[in-house]
Amino acid sequence: MLHAIIDIGSNTIRMAVYQIEGRQFTLLMKRKHTVGLAGYLENGRLVRAGLEKTVKILHGFMDFIDTFRIPHVHAFATAALRSAVNSRAAVGEIARRTGVQVRIISGDEEAMYDFIGATQNIAHADGIMIDIGGGSTEIVSFAGRAMQGRWSLPLGSLAMSKAHVAALLPTQEECRTIAAAVRSVLDETPAVRDLRARHMVGMGGVLSSASRMHALLHPEETPRLLPADALPQMIAMFGSGRPLTEADTAVLLRAAPDRLHNIVPGMIIASVLAETFAAADIRYSDSGVREGYIWKEIIGAEQR
Repeated sequence: MLHAIIDIGSNTIRMAVYQIEGRQFTLLMKRKHTVGLAGYLENGRLVRAGLEKTVKILHGFMDFIDTFRIPHVHAFATAALRSAVNSRAAVGEIARRTGVQVRIISGDEEAMYDFIGATQNIAHADGIMIDIGGGSTEIVSFAGRAMQGRWSLPLGSLAMSKAHVAALLPTQEECRTIAAAVRSVLDETPAVRDLRARHMVGMGGVLSSASRMHALLHPEETPRLLPADALPQMIAMFGSGRPLTEADTAVLLRAAPDRLHNIVPGMIIASVLAETFAAADIRYSDSGVREGYIWKEIIGAEQR
Protein backbone atom coordinates (compact mmCIF):
# COMPACT_ATOMS: atom_id res chain seq x y z
CA MET A 1 0.00 0.00 0.00
CA LEU A 2 1.10 3.55 -0.71
CA HIS A 3 1.48 5.93 2.23
CA ALA A 4 2.33 9.62 2.12
CA ILE A 5 3.99 11.01 5.24
CA ILE A 6 4.08 14.79 5.71
CA ASP A 7 6.54 16.13 8.25
CA ILE A 8 6.07 19.79 9.24
CA GLY A 9 9.35 20.72 10.87
CA SER A 10 10.85 23.93 12.20
CA ASN A 11 13.01 24.45 9.11
CA THR A 12 11.47 22.30 6.36
CA ILE A 13 8.14 20.84 5.33
CA ARG A 14 8.58 17.47 3.67
CA MET A 15 6.45 14.84 2.01
CA ALA A 16 7.74 11.31 1.48
CA VAL A 17 5.85 8.54 -0.30
CA TYR A 18 6.51 4.96 0.77
CA GLN A 19 5.32 1.57 -0.41
CA ILE A 20 4.67 -0.50 2.71
CA GLU A 21 4.01 -4.24 2.55
CA GLY A 22 4.10 -6.23 5.76
CA ARG A 23 7.32 -5.36 7.58
CA GLN A 24 9.03 -4.03 4.46
CA PHE A 25 8.90 -0.48 3.18
CA THR A 26 10.52 1.38 0.31
CA LEU A 27 10.91 5.12 -0.15
CA LEU A 28 9.52 5.99 -3.59
CA MET A 29 9.98 9.76 -3.64
CA LYS A 30 10.24 12.82 -1.45
CA ARG A 31 9.71 16.53 -1.77
CA LYS A 32 11.00 19.29 0.48
CA HIS A 33 10.32 22.99 0.98
CA THR A 34 12.61 25.09 3.16
CA VAL A 35 10.26 27.40 5.04
CA GLY A 36 11.94 28.17 8.35
CA LEU A 37 8.66 27.95 10.24
CA ALA A 38 10.41 28.62 13.57
CA GLY A 39 11.25 32.06 12.18
CA TYR A 40 7.53 32.84 11.94
CA LEU A 41 7.01 32.62 15.69
CA GLU A 42 6.51 36.02 17.27
CA ASN A 43 5.84 36.28 21.00
CA GLY A 44 5.21 32.54 20.92
CA ARG A 45 2.55 32.74 18.20
CA LEU A 46 2.71 31.41 14.65
CA VAL A 47 2.05 34.52 12.55
CA ARG A 48 -0.21 34.66 9.51
CA ALA A 49 2.64 34.60 6.96
CA GLY A 50 3.94 31.29 8.33
CA LEU A 51 0.49 29.74 8.31
CA GLU A 52 -0.16 30.86 4.73
CA LYS A 53 3.13 29.36 3.53
CA THR A 54 2.28 26.09 5.24
CA VAL A 55 -1.21 25.99 3.71
CA LYS A 56 0.17 26.71 0.23
CA ILE A 57 2.71 23.88 0.46
CA LEU A 58 0.15 21.42 1.82
CA HIS A 59 -2.25 22.29 -1.02
CA GLY A 60 0.52 21.32 -3.44
CA PHE A 61 1.18 18.07 -1.60
CA MET A 62 -2.53 17.19 -1.61
CA ASP A 63 -2.78 17.88 -5.35
CA PHE A 64 0.00 15.33 -5.85
CA ILE A 65 -1.61 12.83 -3.48
CA ASP A 66 -5.00 13.17 -5.19
CA THR A 67 -3.50 12.90 -8.68
CA PHE A 68 -1.82 9.59 -7.87
CA ARG A 69 -4.61 8.35 -5.60
CA ILE A 70 -2.35 7.66 -2.65
CA PRO A 71 -4.81 6.15 -0.17
CA HIS A 72 -3.06 6.77 3.17
CA VAL A 73 -1.92 10.19 4.35
CA HIS A 74 -0.16 10.83 7.65
CA ALA A 75 0.89 14.29 8.80
CA PHE A 76 2.68 15.38 11.93
CA ALA A 77 4.34 18.54 13.18
CA THR A 78 7.31 18.96 15.50
CA ALA A 79 8.88 21.81 17.49
CA ALA A 80 7.70 24.97 15.68
CA LEU A 81 4.00 24.14 15.82
CA ARG A 82 4.39 22.28 19.10
CA SER A 83 5.72 25.39 20.82
CA ALA A 84 3.27 27.86 19.26
CA VAL A 85 0.65 29.08 21.73
CA ASN A 86 -1.90 29.15 18.89
CA SER A 87 -1.03 25.67 17.62
CA ARG A 88 -4.56 24.30 18.08
CA ALA A 89 -6.09 27.11 16.04
CA ALA A 90 -3.38 26.76 13.38
CA VAL A 91 -3.92 23.00 13.03
CA GLY A 92 -7.68 23.54 12.83
CA GLU A 93 -7.32 26.10 10.04
CA ILE A 94 -4.91 23.84 8.15
CA ALA A 95 -7.44 21.01 8.32
CA ARG A 96 -10.31 23.23 7.10
CA ARG A 97 -8.37 24.69 4.20
CA THR A 98 -6.34 21.69 3.01
CA GLY A 99 -8.01 18.58 4.39
CA VAL A 100 -4.74 17.57 6.08
CA GLN A 101 -5.21 16.42 9.65
CA VAL A 102 -1.95 17.36 11.38
CA ARG A 103 -0.94 15.60 14.57
CA ILE A 104 1.40 17.58 16.81
CA ILE A 105 3.81 15.08 18.31
CA SER A 106 5.44 15.69 21.67
CA GLY A 107 9.19 15.99 22.16
CA ASP A 108 9.22 12.54 23.79
CA GLU A 109 7.36 11.04 20.83
CA GLU A 110 9.75 12.69 18.38
CA ALA A 111 12.75 11.30 20.25
CA MET A 112 11.14 7.84 20.31
CA TYR A 113 10.43 7.87 16.56
CA ASP A 114 13.98 9.08 15.90
CA PHE A 115 15.44 6.23 17.93
CA ILE A 116 13.23 3.56 16.36
CA GLY A 117 14.14 4.81 12.89
CA ALA A 118 17.86 5.09 13.57
CA THR A 119 18.28 1.75 15.31
CA GLN A 120 18.06 0.02 11.95
CA ASN A 121 21.49 1.47 11.09
CA ILE A 122 23.23 1.85 14.45
CA ALA A 123 26.67 0.23 14.43
CA HIS A 124 27.26 0.51 18.17
CA ALA A 125 25.18 -1.14 20.89
CA ASP A 126 25.74 1.76 23.31
CA GLY A 127 25.73 5.47 22.66
CA ILE A 128 23.76 8.69 22.36
CA MET A 129 21.49 9.70 19.51
CA ILE A 130 20.87 13.36 18.66
CA ASP A 131 18.50 14.98 16.19
CA ILE A 132 19.20 18.70 15.81
CA GLY A 133 16.15 20.39 14.35
CA GLY A 134 15.27 23.99 13.69
CA GLY A 135 13.41 24.45 16.98
CA SER A 136 14.56 21.65 19.27
CA THR A 137 17.10 18.88 19.73
CA GLU A 138 16.00 15.36 20.59
CA ILE A 139 18.44 13.23 22.59
CA VAL A 140 18.25 9.51 23.34
CA SER A 141 20.73 7.50 25.39
CA PHE A 142 20.86 3.79 24.60
CA ALA A 143 22.66 0.69 25.87
CA GLY A 144 22.52 -2.80 24.46
CA ARG A 145 20.51 -1.28 21.57
CA ALA A 146 17.73 -0.41 24.05
CA MET A 147 16.57 3.09 24.87
CA GLN A 148 17.60 4.23 28.34
CA GLY A 149 16.33 7.81 28.40
CA ARG A 150 14.99 10.44 26.04
CA TRP A 151 14.81 14.22 26.19
CA SER A 152 13.69 17.11 23.99
CA LEU A 153 15.70 20.28 24.61
CA PRO A 154 14.93 23.82 23.35
CA LEU A 155 18.10 23.86 21.26
CA GLY A 156 17.18 24.55 17.65
CA SER A 157 19.59 25.66 14.91
CA LEU A 158 17.06 28.08 13.41
CA ALA A 159 16.00 29.38 16.81
CA MET A 160 19.64 29.99 17.78
CA SER A 161 20.27 31.81 14.51
CA LYS A 162 17.21 34.01 14.97
CA ALA A 163 18.11 34.83 18.57
CA HIS A 164 21.84 35.42 18.25
CA VAL A 165 22.94 36.03 14.64
CA ALA A 166 22.54 39.41 12.95
CA ALA A 167 23.70 38.50 9.41
CA LEU A 168 23.61 35.32 7.33
CA LEU A 169 26.71 33.81 8.96
CA PRO A 170 27.70 34.41 12.61
CA THR A 171 30.73 36.26 13.88
CA GLN A 172 33.17 34.73 16.37
CA GLU A 173 31.44 36.56 19.21
CA GLU A 174 28.03 35.33 18.08
CA CYS A 175 29.40 31.77 17.93
CA ARG A 176 30.61 32.10 21.52
CA THR A 177 27.19 33.44 22.55
CA ILE A 178 25.43 30.46 20.94
CA ALA A 179 27.79 27.99 22.63
CA ALA A 180 27.13 29.64 26.00
CA ALA A 181 23.37 29.44 25.40
CA VAL A 182 23.67 25.70 24.64
CA ARG A 183 25.69 25.10 27.81
CA SER A 184 23.13 27.05 29.82
CA VAL A 185 20.32 24.76 28.63
CA LEU A 186 22.45 21.71 29.47
CA ASP A 187 23.15 23.09 32.95
CA GLU A 188 19.37 23.20 33.47
CA THR A 189 19.12 19.53 32.40
CA PRO A 190 21.74 17.69 34.48
CA ALA A 191 20.46 14.26 33.42
CA VAL A 192 21.53 15.11 29.86
CA ARG A 193 24.64 17.07 30.84
CA ASP A 194 25.97 14.08 32.76
CA LEU A 195 25.60 11.58 29.91
CA ARG A 196 28.79 10.08 28.47
CA ALA A 197 29.33 8.05 25.30
CA ARG A 198 32.23 7.50 22.95
CA HIS A 199 29.96 7.24 19.90
CA MET A 200 26.98 9.32 18.84
CA VAL A 201 24.38 8.82 16.12
CA GLY A 202 23.14 11.98 14.41
CA MET A 203 20.05 12.73 12.38
CA GLY A 204 18.42 15.73 10.79
CA GLY A 205 19.32 18.26 8.14
CA VAL A 206 22.04 20.04 10.11
CA LEU A 207 24.10 16.89 10.61
CA SER A 208 23.40 15.75 7.07
CA SER A 209 24.87 19.03 5.79
CA ALA A 210 27.75 18.90 8.27
CA SER A 211 28.69 15.37 7.21
CA ARG A 212 28.62 16.45 3.54
CA MET A 213 30.81 19.43 4.41
CA HIS A 214 33.34 17.20 6.16
CA ALA A 215 33.36 14.79 3.20
CA LEU A 216 34.10 17.67 0.81
CA LEU A 217 36.94 18.90 3.01
CA HIS A 218 38.31 15.41 3.77
CA PRO A 219 37.32 13.06 0.91
CA GLU A 220 39.79 10.42 2.11
CA GLU A 221 37.93 9.86 5.40
CA THR A 222 34.97 7.57 6.14
CA PRO A 223 31.73 8.94 4.63
CA ARG A 224 29.04 10.03 7.09
CA LEU A 225 31.38 9.67 10.05
CA LEU A 226 31.96 13.10 11.55
CA PRO A 227 34.89 13.29 13.99
CA ALA A 228 33.99 15.46 16.95
CA ASP A 229 37.20 17.47 16.59
CA ALA A 230 36.26 18.41 13.00
CA LEU A 231 33.27 20.47 14.18
CA PRO A 232 35.23 23.34 15.80
CA GLN A 233 37.36 23.59 12.66
CA MET A 234 34.31 23.92 10.38
CA ILE A 235 32.66 26.35 12.78
CA ALA A 236 35.80 28.53 12.72
CA MET A 237 35.89 28.34 8.92
CA PHE A 238 32.37 29.68 8.45
CA GLY A 239 31.81 31.54 11.72
CA SER A 240 34.77 33.89 11.77
CA GLY A 241 32.92 36.97 10.56
CA ARG A 242 35.56 37.40 7.84
CA PRO A 243 34.80 37.23 4.10
CA LEU A 244 34.96 33.66 2.81
CA THR A 245 37.46 32.52 0.22
CA GLU A 246 36.09 31.29 -3.10
CA ALA A 247 36.96 27.70 -2.14
CA ASP A 248 35.19 27.97 1.23
CA THR A 249 32.13 29.49 -0.41
CA ALA A 250 31.99 26.59 -2.86
CA VAL A 251 32.13 24.07 0.00
CA LEU A 252 29.37 25.86 1.92
CA LEU A 253 27.07 26.14 -1.09
CA ARG A 254 27.56 22.48 -2.02
CA ALA A 255 27.12 21.16 1.52
CA ALA A 256 24.31 23.33 2.86
CA PRO A 257 22.55 25.27 0.08
CA ASP A 258 19.25 25.43 1.97
CA ARG A 259 20.79 25.84 5.44
CA LEU A 260 23.18 28.72 4.96
CA HIS A 261 21.56 30.67 7.79
CA ASN A 262 21.50 27.90 10.39
CA ILE A 263 24.27 25.42 9.56
CA VAL A 264 26.86 27.09 11.82
CA PRO A 265 24.50 27.43 14.83
CA GLY A 266 23.55 23.78 14.29
CA MET A 267 27.18 22.68 14.22
CA ILE A 268 27.81 24.64 17.43
CA ILE A 269 25.00 22.70 19.12
CA ALA A 270 26.52 19.43 17.88
CA SER A 271 30.02 20.44 18.96
CA VAL A 272 28.98 21.43 22.49
CA LEU A 273 27.01 18.19 22.86
CA ALA A 274 29.94 16.08 21.63
CA GLU A 275 32.30 17.89 24.03
CA THR A 276 29.86 17.48 26.93
CA PHE A 277 29.36 13.77 26.26
CA ALA A 278 33.11 13.19 25.65
CA ALA A 279 32.20 11.69 22.27
CA ALA A 280 34.81 10.92 19.64
CA ASP A 281 32.53 10.93 16.63
CA ILE A 282 29.01 11.33 15.23
CA ARG A 283 27.74 8.92 12.58
CA TYR A 284 25.01 10.40 10.42
CA SER A 285 21.94 8.21 9.83
CA ASP A 286 19.48 8.74 6.98
CA SER A 287 16.72 7.02 8.93
CA GLY A 288 14.87 9.09 11.48
CA VAL A 289 11.52 10.36 12.59
CA ARG A 290 9.55 9.37 9.46
CA GLU A 291 10.94 5.83 9.40
CA GLY A 292 10.35 5.52 13.15
CA TYR A 293 6.77 6.67 12.63
CA ILE A 294 6.30 3.94 10.01
CA TRP A 295 7.61 1.23 12.35
CA LYS A 296 5.59 2.39 15.35
CA GLU A 297 2.36 3.78 13.94
CA ILE A 298 1.83 1.93 10.65
CA ILE A 299 3.59 -1.44 10.79
CA GLY A 300 3.06 -1.67 14.55
CA ALA A 301 -0.63 -0.76 14.25
CA GLU A 302 -1.19 -3.42 11.59
CA GLN A 303 0.46 -6.03 13.82
CA ARG A 304 -1.73 -4.99 16.73
